[in-house]
Amino acid sequence: MNKEDYISASTSTRIYEKNLLKKSELERLTDLNSVKEILDALNDTVYRDSLTKLAKDTDYELILKNELKRVYRSIYNTSPDKRILLYLEEEYNFHNLKVILKEIVQDEDLSRLYVDIGNIDLAFIKKNLIKEANKNAKLLQVIEENSSLKANFDALVNEKYLNIAKSVLDKYRQSNNPQDIDIYLDRQFYKTLLEDAEDIGLDRLTEFTKERIDLINIKTLLRIKSQDQSYETLKKALINGGFLDKEKLLADYGVDLSKLYADIKTTRVSKYLRKLDDNESLDENILRLERAIDTHVIDFTSEAKSETYGPMVLINYVISKEVEIKNLRIIFVSKLNSLSKESTLERLRKSNV
Repeated sequence: MNKEDYISASTSTRIYEKNLLKKSELERLTDLNSVKEILDALNDTVYRDSLTKLAKDTDYELILKNELKRVYRSIYNTSPDKRILLYLEEEYNFHNLKVILKEIVQDEDLSRLYVDIGNIDLAFIKKNLIKEANKNAKLLQVIEENSSLKANFDALVNEKYLNIAKSVLDKYRQSNNPQDIDIYLDRQFYKTLLEDAEDIGLDRLTEFTKERIDLINIKTLLRIKSQDQSYETLKKALINGGFLDKEKLLADYGVDLSKLYADIKTTRVSKYLRKLDDNESLDENILRLERAIDTHVIDFTSEAKSETYGPMVLINYVISKEVEIKNLRIIFVSKLNSLSKESTLERLRKSNV
């Protein structure tokens, strides 16, 4: 991948960055008294166009989704190499696959949960899975009527994701355990993400993806311990491809947090585990780790700040926008639940804007 190819795209993206909300602006939003006041304040930002489409204030999710779609369209039109978008969109591709499988298993319409970002033909995948499962025509009719699920994309790509969905559905049928849908799709997601990173050819992106797998595996270990699930469940749920040896994580199934941290304190992700506290509950430590995982993402993208041009400039912008949207969602939800400013600020994710 030639950085020189990104000079024009990086210039455009630096202009887009100027519209990102600064930390101080997000903090000022927490001072406001209602969702309506927050929406009024956003009228002076890039969210203004979507605000006119809101039927009621509590539909704020619409403006967040519209803004995210706008950003992805902008970068798609800007980037000289679409593989960067493929890497970033995988999260939404696999989210939508998860929704499809749960619709089939539960035999109900969950189309409200789809995210209209990604590069796969959901209607094609859903229709083929339902036909194979010999389900009734109800969901097929939903597909035909819901034009937002329709897309045109390379047939080989759609076959790839269809085969992934089929394999996960087969695993579920063997176990009849709904948890297996999440477990096996998550494994496929990170496998695909690592393949995407290696295909792009950015060493730092590949390293970041492996570190991300390590952090997710540690979170999985804590979650399974907190829920008193079995060693076999952990063995099934751990993801391949990270720097950490899976056997070491399996060996830590029965140890306390201090021993776990001692075992991995020399690894690449150890600094993100320092806030884990053996005196806190496992659930509290999982929340701490979730925030640390978000910090890991921001630390990775902040490296682009020193680059004049290159693919990392585009990646940084998209991820920064995703963090901004996550923070706005936290602010809206906190306001609806009458949480204090201090509590809201504590929940906000780190931003490099």
